[in-house]
This record gives sequence, structure tokens and C-alpha cells, in this order.
Amino acid sequence: MKNKLFLLSELLRRDLAARYAGSFGGPLWAVLNPAVVCAVYAFVFAGILKQPPPAGFRGGYVEFLLAGLLPWLGVQEAIMRATTSVSDQAHLVKKLRFPIELLVASSVGAALVIQMVGLALLTAFLLVSGRGAVRPGIFLAAIAFELLLLAGPALVLASLNVFFRDIAQLLPPVLMIAFWLTPILYPESAVPGFAAPLLAFNPLRDLAALFRAALFEAPPPPFGRVLVWSAVFFVVGLAGARLFRRCRPSFADLL
Repeated sequence: MKNKLFLLSELLRRDLAARYAGSFGGPLWAVLNPAVVCAVYAFVFAGILKQPPPAGFRGGYVEFLLAGLLPWLGVQEAIMRATTSVSDQAHLVKKLRFPIELLVASSVGAALVIQMVGLALLTAFLLVSGRGAVRPGIFLAAIAFELLLLAGPALVLASLNVFFRDIAQLLPPVLMIAFWLTPILYPESAVPGFAAPLLAFNPLRDLAALFRAALFEAPPPPFGRVLVWSAVFFVVGLAGARLFRRCRPSFADLL
């Protein structure tokens, strides 16, 4: 176990270093890239469309947006990089004997590290300005829920992408649809009645709600619903791990 943790930490360090190798900005891009995305959405929806925050929300619309958008960017980055984590590192898969699933874990971990940088800056702003109300217990629950949500899909997609490279090409439009169907830019109350049932099949709304509850004392999602989703993704994670183990012997031959 210690060897695996050490190897995971080295892969994670290598993944983060490789992203910004040769660039003048270096690790600063971990802040600048999501900051630009958040600034564009904030300008359009708060500056042009004058979107107000939901009734009773402690912060303004920009804070409402950031609390949902930063976790989404982490999920999106984790899924995209995990999907190609095995196929992009064929030299390691072919030449070395080590737990290949750590390639998937390091890709997810690197994405979450970058997400945490953004959330840490937002949290620091809230503590200084007094605009939010940070609740560490709910924040840890949100992180745990995100890890459960990502584990199974990351392993499944990483396995299947070795066999079907089209998966990596299909992901961007699928993730775009998921983004617009998740209450990130708009409150859940704004969803019209005919579209509301779609939210019942979208666990990302509960992820955004957990982070908003952790940072702004917004109402958390129902505990029972979060528990059900957690159980579902625990099972998906076990299934993903089993699929990965069954596919692993074929990786070296296909890459």
C-alpha cells in the first residue's frame, strides 16, 4: 500500500509538472485558465443578462456561479483526462509492470488539485469579505461525493477508450449537454416543469448544491437523495474497477 501511495504521488507530481512544462506562466495557468472561463460566464450572465442570485442566497450571482462552476470544471477535466490516461501513456503500459489504474487515479487527482486551488481562493475571499459561511463538514462531504461520482466513470471510460478511441471524441459534446442540463448558471427553481424530471437523473445538481451549501449556507440537497446517489456510484466504482482489471491484460497489445 505504501508503495502504491508513493507511486501515485509521483505520478500526480509528474502529471502536474508536465501540464505546464516549458510555459512562462508555469503553475500560474492552474489559476488563470479557470479564472478566464469563470470571468466570461460572470460577464455574460451577471454583467449583460443581469441574472440575480436565487432568493435567500447569501452572496451575489457571481458567487453563486463560482460555487457551482469550479466543481464542474474539476469534474470535466477529470473525466476528459482520465479517459485518455491509459491510451496516452502507452510507453508506460508496455514497458513497466505497475498498477495501471494509478494512471487513471493521477489524472483525476491532478484535475481535483487544480479545482481545489480555485475553491481555496474563493474560500479565502469569502472569509475575508464575510460574504459566505464556510461549513467544513459539508465541504468534506462534497469532496467525498465528487470522488465517488468520478471513480467509476473514470475507470470505465479509461478502459473502453483503449478499445474504442471514438469515446474521447464523443465526450466534449456529451459534457456540454451535461453542463447545460445542470443548475450551474441558473438556479434549480428556474427549470420549467416539463424539464424538471431530467434533474432526477442528474447527480451533478447535488454536487453543485453541496458546494453551495458548504460555502454559502444554501439549502443542501436532501440527505436521502445524496445517500442514494453515493450508493449508486459506489456500485459503479466497483463495476468500473472490475472492468478495468478484466481489460488490463489487453492494454499492451492494443496500444
